[in-house]
Amino acid sequence: MGNSDSKLVFKQGVLKLAESKTIPFDDTYWTGYWKLPESNEDVFSLFSPVDVRRARDASLGNVETLLSALISRLIALRRLAAFPDVGLAPPKEALNCIRILTRILPFLYEAENLEIWEDQFFWQRRLRQTNDGPNHKAEVLFDGSNSDGLEKKAKEAKDEVAEYDRPLGEELIDALIDLLFYADFTIPRGEQLKEKVTYAIWQNGVGCNVPMQASKEMESNRTEILRLLLTLSSRSLYMPAHLVPTKGVKALTYITTCPDKQIVLSLLCSQLNTALQQTAPSARLRLPR
Repeated sequence: MGNSDSKLVFKQGVLKLAESKTIPFDDTYWTGYWKLPESNEDVFSLFSPVDVRRARDASLGNVETLLSALISRLIALRRLAAFPDVGLAPPKEALNCIRILTRILPFLYEAENLEIWEDQFFWQRRLRQTNDGPNHKAEVLFDGSNSDGLEKKAKEAKDEVAEYDRPLGEELIDALIDLLFYADFTIPRGEQLKEKVTYAIWQNGVGCNVPMQASKEMESNRTEILRLLLTLSSRSLYMPAHLVPTKGVKALTYITTCPDKQIVLSLLCSQLNTALQQTAPSARLRLPR
């Protein structure tokens, strides 16, 4: 989204979210959220706090559909064999889903009246739409400038409905953790990495002697994913302190009670070693003598 016209189209789409009219899940409107923004700055500058709160208070149904569409598209991209191919399964789309979720969630947490809704949406077993996201194959802009075969593709996407019994929050967290260890997206593809998802420790230190030679882009992608995981785990910031021990944070509980030790150790050691590696000597704590 490098020019003003594209930014205007995205902004108009954001404003449409707050309209009282319900936008169906299979509407091509939703795909603009992961197709149009070009950077984190685009999302956070054009999707302002005022916009999020207005949509939340005026049309919660549309916000819920947006969340479902973003999570569905993100999970679908993670499962595609072509990901992160720029032409077939663009990594930009996954990053935009992550960025917008990171943008929206804190404003849902701050609304006390949405606590029950939030728990039902993310953590109750439910039926969910197709994990390909609405009309993922269509060339879509918010202004409706689409190809001639759009209606046919929309019907096909609508018919591809699948049932999922697991809570949406669990599926989202699983997808995010997998993406932290995804070849050519957050870790380099090497001779020893045969699978798309390989739980390999990023930096040398605890549990690893040889660091990965990841690019700056891969490190940036990790940061975006970790930012969303941190947002999901920060629900306690929006509840009274005395309720935190009894209510807890379901996202944090799910992450820390993962039964797969390989995932736990890789996630923990990767973050610990990276933090220690990034600490400059001048910034280290100097103990008094």
